Amino acid sequence: MTLNATADIRPTDNGYHVSLHLPAQTQAFAATELCFSLLHPLDADRIEGGQLIERQGDWHRLQLDSAWDGQQPLRISFAGVGSLRKLTDRPSGIYVQNGHQRRAVMLPGEAERLAFSPQSVPKGQLVLLPQPEQVETSTTQLNCPNEVNFQGERWNRAWLQRLLDRLGQSSALTQSEHGLSVVEKHQTDLITDFHLKISDHGIELDYRNDAGFQAGQAYLMQYLLQWTLAGSLPACSLSGTPRFGYRGVHLDVVRHFFAAQPIQQWLDLFALFQLNHFHWHLSDDDGWRVPSKAYPQIAETAAWRGPDEALPPQMGTGEQRYGGCYSADEIRTTVQRAAELGITVVPEMDVPGHCRALLKALPELVESDDQSVYRSVQHHDDNVINPALSATQSVIRTLIDEWCELFEGPLFHLGSDEVPEGAWLGSPAAKSWAQAQQRTPEDLHGVFMAELEQAVQAHGKTAMGWEEIRTGNAVSPATWILSWQGVEAGQAAAEAGHPVVMTPAQHCYLDLAVTDRPEDPGYYWAGTVNLAAAWHYNPTQGLSDDAAGYIQGVQACLWTEVVTTPAEAEFMWFPRLLGLAEVAWGSNQSGEYADFEARATHWMNLLAHLGVTGRDASLGW
Repeated sequence: MTLNATADIRPTDNGYHVSLHLPAQTQAFAATELCFSLLHPLDADRIEGGQLIERQGDWHRLQLDSAWDGQQPLRISFAGVGSLRKLTDRPSGIYVQNGHQRRAVMLPGEAERLAFSPQSVPKGQLVLLPQPEQVETSTTQLNCPNEVNFQGERWNRAWLQRLLDRLGQSSALTQSEHGLSVVEKHQTDLITDFHLKISDHGIELDYRNDAGFQAGQAYLMQYLLQWTLAGSLPACSLSGTPRFGYRGVHLDVVRHFFAAQPIQQWLDLFALFQLNHFHWHLSDDDGWRVPSKAYPQIAETAAWRGPDEALPPQMGTGEQRYGGCYSADEIRTTVQRAAELGITVVPEMDVPGHCRALLKALPELVESDDQSVYRSVQHHDDNVINPALSATQSVIRTLIDEWCELFEGPLFHLGSDEVPEGAWLGSPAAKSWAQAQQRTPEDLHGVFMAELEQAVQAHGKTAMGWEEIRTGNAVSPATWILSWQGVEAGQAAAEAGHPVVMTPAQHCYLDLAVTDRPEDPGYYWAGTVNLAAAWHYNPTQGLSDDAAGYIQGVQACLWTEVVTTPAEAEFMWFPRLLGLAEVAWGSNQSGEYADFEARATHWMNLLAHLGVTGRDASLGW
């Protein structure tokens, strides 16, 4: 049974003050400790009612001044530096314990996550998103047929069937040789990537390359879904070419784990809106989601966290064992599903920082004499692997080999972000390396990434990394750069001749809140990101023509510190992901925001019919 509590959270001149109150209630054991996750670490000298005895990342363990058996209320207060102005900032994953006896503690109130409710779909209204370059509609209205005849083997019939099943229209648009003809033709001399024509005589898709076929097929899927729900739509023809070749979505499955099934369902939606890269963030301080044949202890240890695990609770996962590791078959199936949808899966192995989970699974990678003192952004002092150790080199290269067998795409993301200052400075191995190379220990970062770039290239793949992968300018210009803290790093990389994917938090981080309201979930370290901020973004603004040519595309990122379920992920994605889909396609460069907002509203209704829990407009977009 869960215990009830209340929290009084107040701002102070330099931070916050929290008072927790657990009223008298039935308690089966005398609790001696209180544990919880908290975004900003508390000050150990500003606790009343207990004392801090352990802190790992955002997880705190407090020894109570007196054992609490529930006969009397329990009050404990603490303070720290930072802002706790949103409900999602509050202490979470709270529990009391005595040894292995534990009880969860619940605070009242929840963040606002009102989902968009499905409404009737108007007849005769065709809405496309992203908006193609050219759309011509006829006054002729076409009634939705009962049967269609997809001719040829290229069509992804299974994709259409999955979408129809989600609509509750499993028997609609039945495949039949007597149905409305749907044909495709490869034409290399097309001016645009594709041309799609829908008339009472049938449906014809002309395309000049594979990307054009997939783009045209996605627009056809949009038409068929609306046709099924509305009953009639105008005859039309449309054509276009995307502005960018890389149109990405990133998902962090480490802070909170998402099973393969919802990810595969999301791929159907990403492809529908012309998004063609899925950046799968698979390793971090708090978990490792890919199995290893060479090191099975990774799946056994690094994939799980909890009070009795090598990794403690984080991000509010509380007293239960939490986590998961994909099987090799699940990964292969997801990669194959993506490929069938024209989506490239980009795996991310985040090194050399953000490696706490790996170090817990493979303690032989820890140098016993390392006296380095550092603290990461996430408050870890033990999350950086040491490239100066031969064991580190062997393990990471073996893992890269294994991952390259699982992920067949051409891109491999090596992370490289947020290596804390001070790492390796107290390492004897790093000092010996630096002396032999006539370098400094800090140079290990750039040199290591250049070595791993070559390891990835040996598999016929191209390395990618967050903007910090350019540390020391050691990687070659062939390495792709993802600019995340702002636009400046991406602009500098493009000017230096690197391929660049722009994903600045101020426009593209969809874990950031939409508004400043305390009830509105999300982070705000880079401000808030509403629909307009997403749609108005121009990835090449401020660049010379030459540098602009190195911008490969744009990517939406969803980190999951405060995103715990598939429904919450969809709430943070939609409708803002629709805005970034237009940015990636280029529609926002010629259209008006009011027109886009109307189309986004139409598609939010269609997504609701598909069972997607997008954000309701009443909360503000």
